Amino acid sequence: MTPDIGDVDPRPDELPTAPVLAEASRRRSPLLRTLLLAAVAVVAVLAGALLATTFGEEGGVVVRRGTAVDAPARLDAGPRSGSENRPLPDRTLEGFAGAAPVDLTSYRGGPLLVNFWATWCAPCVEEMPDIQRVADAYGDRLAVLGVNVQDAPANAEPFVARLGVTYDLALDPAGELYTDVRAFGMPTTLLVDADGTIVYRHTGPLDDAEITALVTEHLGIAPAGGAGAATAS
Repeated sequence: MTPDIGDVDPRPDELPTAPVLAEASRRRSPLLRTLLLAAVAVVAVLAGALLATTFGEEGGVVVRRGTAVDAPARLDAGPRSGSENRPLPDRTLEGFAGAAPVDLTSYRGGPLLVNFWATWCAPCVEEMPDIQRVADAYGDRLAVLGVNVQDAPANAEPFVARLGVTYDLALDPAGELYTDVRAFGMPTTLLVDADGTIVYRHTGPLDDAEITALVTEHLGIAPAGGAGAATAS
């Protein structure tokens, strides 16, 4: 029987021969392969968990959480949607595309919808035509303000022009208002009553029918043409 390397007395005058070393190595190779395969499996599981945490699916669109360097996306800061009773901060925002600054207090006295968006946010881009339809349907009965968050003007301005957005727009380049209202994902929509109180928030995309239902429920107003006017073609 060929001796195992562990059975060889390691005295200088009786060192294991090459055949003995080869046999010992052959016996240990299945164990090494098993250990290597186990290590690879652990790495794969950890990588999968990281991807699951980093990526999510919203509205049928797979998006990266945060989606941009320094983009505000605190996923654990609050509920996805629900009623609130919090004042809208008294802030003055930069005007979009060089327009005049937007004072949030100027909307007091009437209902307001605030939508945080950016071109780097795929669900935001998908949602904006629906918001435009809602703005068209409500007319003067509902003020709509789109707040562009930490976006590049070279991307945002041509996009708005192509889309034909007519509702009010403002800039939040450092995400300060976004942080003040404790938003935690994009897009975020706030419903604000005539007293300037945020009464409802939703994180994630909405279609025009869903927005209309929420405005009717939480702000007590329907579109000028009736409850279904926002979805009319």
